[in-house]
Amino acid sequence: MKPPMTGRRARRGARAAIVGIALTALAGSLTSTAQASPGQSVTTLRETTPVSLASELTGRNVTIRSATFTGSPVQGGLFADAGFGAFPTTGVALTSGSLIDADPASDEDVDFTRSAVLGPNSSLTTTGDLGGAGDETLAALAGATTYDAATLAIEVVPKGRTLRLTYLMGSEEYATWAQSGYGDAFAIWVDGTPCSFVPGSDTLVGTSTVNASVNSAYYVANFAPNDPGAGGQDTEMNAFTVPLTCTATVTPREPTTVRVSVADTRDGQLDSTVLLQSDSLRSTQVPTTIGDLLCRLLPWLPWCPDGSGWNGPTAV
Repeated sequence: MKPPMTGRRARRGARAAIVGIALTALAGSLTSTAQASPGQSVTTLRETTPVSLASELTGRNVTIRSATFTGSPVQGGLFADAGFGAFPTTGVALTSGSLIDADPASDEDVDFTRSAVLGPNSSLTTTGDLGGAGDETLAALAGATTYDAATLAIEVVPKGRTLRLTYLMGSEEYATWAQSGYGDAFAIWVDGTPCSFVPGSDTLVGTSTVNASVNSAYYVANFAPNDPGAGGQDTEMNAFTVPLTCTATVTPREPTTVRVSVADTRDGQLDSTVLLQSDSLRSTQVPTTIGDLLCRLLPWLPWCPDGSGWNGPTAV
């Protein structure tokens, strides 16, 4: 038998009560069991490793040294055939909830019901309240207590002076709470410096900084009031950003740490998720010889090693 809940999970507060009322009032459309759309899949860290996640992300001119993950195994993994919005169909997913639907027969799956990412959108209030720890660095950045943090840290060696990573953030907070003081926390750091900014600004990406009212050019809604399926995007997330790019200046051929974290804030309610594009953690190589310069401009030359050419711009 599972022990009684204590601490924050026993003190859900006013917002949880409101969410509970919404679930009861809209049981037909909001609480049905989620079934993944045909072809969609996730492989969590119950079945794979942090190094596999890092390998999925790593592209041209970047070498992996190590990778670690902090959180529940169901909070991190690989996704395939997502096929929604403008985002590529494969990559790495991190969530403050669960990437998979709960198995009713499993004693491990008692703290969540449905996947935070697999479509279609069948609930406006998907919540995996896992009772997990927060992330101190993310909490300091957000100015709020965090819970259920999922954090992937990768040490890499870039060949060039620029490191890029393409990502998308989505959340259940968008249906009701994004502009009500409840905004889950998310950030990407490169060697300890935040990198996940709204394009052309020093504002960090989040539910309160990218939504229907603020920076709406980067926002994609996937719901209508009382109707999670009205958005037409094949994901459980109520809304999400367009693909964005973290771009950082780094020291060529020196170890560099890329850290990605997402967490609930203030309470454990409503899931937020970040998707990272496959093969998008890339560096622009610095030409050190005439041969390097030629390979950067003409990577098809027979003496150029694989991956030495210019990798061009990433998605914004």
